[in-house]
Amino acid sequence: MKWLKKCKTGSHYTLHEVCPEHGESAVNPHPPKFDPLDKNGAARRKSKGIW
Repeated sequence: MKWLKKCKTGSHYTLHEVCPEHGESAVNPHPPKFDPLDKNGAARRKSKGIW
């Protein structure tokens, strides 16, 4: 099954690994799954200034 990927430079989505318009790699636009037992969660929130 293919997943949608978002172009880094543009604001459009594609099914390809490389954006057909810009020729750059496309990335997964979805956030990571939530894990209540995340060992690095406190450090990540502190580095972002959230906590």
